[in-house]
Amino acid sequence: MNNKLILDPSYFWEEWLKTMVILQRPAVQLQLLVITFSLAIMFLISHWLWGKFKQRFPDISQFEEKNEERYYQQCGAALFYYLLFPIFSLLTINLSKFIFLQQGWFAGYLTDTINVLWIYIFYRVFLVTLYSLLNHKIVKHYHNRFFAPLFTTFIILHIINILTDFDTLFRVSFFQLFDQSVTLGDIVVTVGGLYFWITGCSLFEKVLIYLFSKEIRTDSRAVQSISLLLRYFLIGLGIVLIFGYVGISPTALAAITGGLSVGIGFGLKEVISNFVSGLFLLFEGALKPDDVISINDEMSQVKKFGVRATTVQVIRDNSEKIIPNQTFFTQEVTTFTGSDPLVYRSVVVGANYNYDPQQVIKVLLEVADNNPNILEYPRPVAFALEFADSSINFELKFWIDDPLISKRVTSSLICDIWKEFKKNDIEIPYPQRDLHIINGMENDHHESIDMANL
Repeated sequence: MNNKLILDPSYFWEEWLKTMVILQRPAVQLQLLVITFSLAIMFLISHWLWGKFKQRFPDISQFEEKNEERYYQQCGAALFYYLLFPIFSLLTINLSKFIFLQQGWFAGYLTDTINVLWIYIFYRVFLVTLYSLLNHKIVKHYHNRFFAPLFTTFIILHIINILTDFDTLFRVSFFQLFDQSVTLGDIVVTVGGLYFWITGCSLFEKVLIYLFSKEIRTDSRAVQSISLLLRYFLIGLGIVLIFGYVGISPTALAAITGGLSVGIGFGLKEVISNFVSGLFLLFEGALKPDDVISINDEMSQVKKFGVRATTVQVIRDNSEKIIPNQTFFTQEVTTFTGSDPLVYRSVVVGANYNYDPQQVIKVLLEVADNNPNILEYPRPVAFALEFADSSINFELKFWIDDPLISKRVTSSLICDIWKEFKKNDIEIPYPQRDLHIINGMENDHHESIDMANL
């Protein structure tokens, strides 16, 4: 933008005076009064009608929770809510424009308002479509952070362009930086462009995860890792393109980077180390979102993976920890869902010597086969481990495909084994003690304790 004619800041004052002259015209003031009055009245009427609608149909007027049985009714109610105000306003402004033209009055601003309302209607339909297809919380998050600011920016630029030429306005220079003029357009494009580009890349990542994980049915952990890499690549590309568009010299960037390199090397050493570690984790694929890991002797699930830190959810108490990425290179980490999500578990139980070991093994295998959480393949197996003091010890080994349900499956197996042992009259022995008291001379007492199965 710096290759265009640069204007002095006094241009703002000139344009302000021109705008004040325009706004003092009776035809303009009348249109602005009609527009403001119409929008205010339609806003109140639409909210009153929606309140009546909620009282009449309370079940379908709640959009946070999707009801499969009333899905289409909820979509219709959402369209009614989102389009009530803009459609009423559009009809009112069109009627006002018709009256103005019949009277031979100027109606240019009414026409511009009609065009904006049409864009607003399409914008609201687009939001309803997103809410009906995607997760409500995600859409609301990006509605507030991306779509609403983007639409508001568009409306502001459109209004500015009606009053004056914003392309000329953006060529007003504020100060010099590295022998280059920094204009209003440079500031707007840099700040606004970076914000919308970075937020848009995050939204693009969510859409990719949804499409590939839900529609194409691929591995969600791999999709999230690839989309995260693509997101940071697009963010870096966008920063370079935006800086190049506004005319920031690569030489100036090199000078700034060189001057800060020493400070970064000492003050931000940990941050850079975590950033590089995050890149290695992404490229290697050693850690992915939704992976179940054990770190610091605590089983956790990776919830959010970033290039600086990783957020994990501790299974024990459902708390969350933010772990710097370099920790995964300096400490030993066990992953249960790396290359193979299957987990091997076992239950050890003792049976009395009076029962046939083969019969006990058969009962254990039947219990494992009847548990829906235990995989049929690889098959569960049972062994006779050892001759103990008062029992023969057996081990039942089985496979599950979700490490998070390990304790629940083990608990269920123990309860089922107890029931089946009781049904088949198989006794689970417990430690016993026999106490013998021998009376000696001079009232001396000697005790001998025989202990079994300690």
